[in-house]
Amino acid sequence: MEDIKQEQPKVISEFKKIIQSNMLSHAYLIDSSSSHVRNQVAIWLAQTQFCENLQDGMPDETCQRCRNIALGDNPDVLQITTDKQSIGVDDIKYFKKEANMTATQGNRRVLIINEAEKMTSAASNNLLKTIEEPEGNLMIILLCNSSKQVLPTIQSRVQIFHLSNQSNSDEITDLEKLGYKDAAAKLALSISDVKNLLTMNGDNYQALHAAVITWLKRCNGGQADSYIDVQTDIMPLIENKNHQQLYFDMMNQIFSDILSVRYKIRDAKLIDGDVLSNKSIPTIVKFSEELFHAEEMWKSNVAFQAILEDLSLKYVN
Repeated sequence: MEDIKQEQPKVISEFKKIIQSNMLSHAYLIDSSSSHVRNQVAIWLAQTQFCENLQDGMPDETCQRCRNIALGDNPDVLQITTDKQSIGVDDIKYFKKEANMTATQGNRRVLIINEAEKMTSAASNNLLKTIEEPEGNLMIILLCNSSKQVLPTIQSRVQIFHLSNQSNSDEITDLEKLGYKDAAAKLALSISDVKNLLTMNGDNYQALHAAVITWLKRCNGGQADSYIDVQTDIMPLIENKNHQQLYFDMMNQIFSDILSVRYKIRDAKLIDGDVLSNKSIPTIVKFSEELFHAEEMWKSNVAFQAILEDLSLKYVN
């Protein structure tokens, strides 16, 4: 495992200044990088509150308390992690109740919410009340892909830290073991989270990429039967929810790529040319919005294949 202080020096340095100035807030949002790296930073921040051998406010990361936090064995450091497509209001209520109990190993409790973008509106609004009016000495750390995926009202009430997206060598190595080439692994990590990528080998990742591009080109050509491609070419490569999330991540990047190609903003990542060349910019924007709503429906447990077939019909017209 890489040293988080070396991997994310800028953010760790900023936190050091805050801690040494005794200006630590009660609520943070940490985004970018991968879920693994985000969680490492959150664990390090929690360790600063419990370490037995602090030096200038910094944890040694080797004492028993630091090790317990890293192992998830400190009752005062709670983590919300779910394999479900959403984090509901009951999940937030339960952990808030636990987090507001009296600390047992210090004078603070820490609540870490992984994949905070999964929170439903009800869950987000329930958490917002605690962020606005914190009870006791509670620190809340939200982790997500992008701060923009969290309610604006939450964004405005927390301190936001953006991590570096530089590829993690451990993650690249893990993907290479699954058949990803080095360049392909780095590119994939810039598009989706490593936890999604680790559930698919390199060949299937490339096959899914090719299938999605072919499907979009057929939609661009106005071929009404393009929805059949969903069943014959895309769905056979989709085996679990991580693969489904990977599809949405690919699609979001492709729409970004199309705009980059049209406006010559930056190099595209997933396309060699304009795969929706027959569609106007307003139509591309509309398609992107349709994709956003499709992903929201998916998070509400609407069948993935049905969502893709519906997108096919909308993208053809």
